[in-house]
Amino acid sequence: MTPAEKYFWERLRKRQQGWRHQFKPQCVVHGYIPDFYCDTLKLAVEIDGRIHDRKDVKRNDTLRTKRLRNHGVTVIRFRNRHVFSNCYQLLSQLETVCE
Repeated sequence: MTPAEKYFWERLRKRQQGWRHQFKPQCVVHGYIPDFYCDTLKLAVEIDGRIHDRKDVKRNDTLRTKRLRNHGVTVIRFRNRHVFSNCYQLLSQLETVCE
């Protein structure tokens, strides 16, 4: 895990204790490994750093998201900088999606 993923996971793991739906880090989902995945919601969370600004990486991200969507998986993307500056706000957004 990247530092941003570790930071997010530590907070998500504690926060989700009262949630009905549970996320797991880096498990295989239709041939891809999202940063975090909730099987019951078919929801993947990706934590993206600056490398995801590159054209080739954006193209791969778009293709990956499309393929996961074809399997009924929703993909949510958060930026590294937002994880470090607004983690609890991101977790609140995620919690809303999980209700």
